[in-house]
Amino acid sequence: MAKDLVLVRSRGRTFQAVVILLAAIAQIVCARLTEVLNTGISVELRSAVASHPLVPSGYAFSIWGAIFLFSLVAAIWQLLPQQKHNRALAAVGWNMAGIYMINALWQVWVPIAGFDWVSVALVLFALILGVSGLLKLRHDMTLSRMDAFMVFAPLALVTGWLTAALSVNVTTVLVSGYYALDPSQVGVSLGFLVGLILFGGVMTWMTESLVYAGALVWALFWIMMANIYRDNEPAMVTTSLIGIALIGLVSAWAVTHHHESGPMHLRRG
Repeated sequence: MAKDLVLVRSRGRTFQAVVILLAAIAQIVCARLTEVLNTGISVELRSAVASHPLVPSGYAFSIWGAIFLFSLVAAIWQLLPQQKHNRALAAVGWNMAGIYMINALWQVWVPIAGFDWVSVALVLFALILGVSGLLKLRHDMTLSRMDAFMVFAPLALVTGWLTAALSVNVTTVLVSGYYALDPSQVGVSLGFLVGLILFGGVMTWMTESLVYAGALVWALFWIMMANIYRDNEPAMVTTSLIGIALIGLVSAWAVTHHHESGPMHLRRG
């Protein structure tokens, strides 16, 4: 009976591993799929048309290259026979696969349908998968060093970026739809920026992840740069800079005061 249960779980992990790899590949392929097929309008152009103070400079989106590469390397690693009974992957593997598939779908949906509430729902669902996965690893497990690098870190990187992406998706929909709550007005964008910083600060403290914090700081830095060179909004520049400092302080506090538990508490292997 016990052997049968182990066999079933092993087969389940094998299936999960294949799905994770396919999903990681899918998000890379779909990044430029609509351009190759010459359909829809690129995400960059749609974003430029609805530009407002919360949209970061274009250089910010180069982080997708790091996300795709890290996801692919981790997806290949988790196919190794040694990872067949990996508890961390068993716990959050479907979260990772779900995020990658949603990324793939979002990258096809937005060029074709534009920024709308469906695109917001997709990012929100992916963010929920990321946050729940990070907190599960943080509170319920002791990770090996390889688990911390190949499971926790890639999940933290994409979740950190999705935290910022959700705010920008919402404000872009509001601008595109000519809603009364208009983020093209600096006060509205400023409110969303403060919310992003507060949520990101709480998540940084709860996950104790420098990788999550790094992705968030990357977004805040390029929001700041956009408001120096593009939108010329001093309030956004100042708030972004304060946010970067705050996330840095929270990261230092979390690592210093909580290193005895969660992902910061590592076992060998």
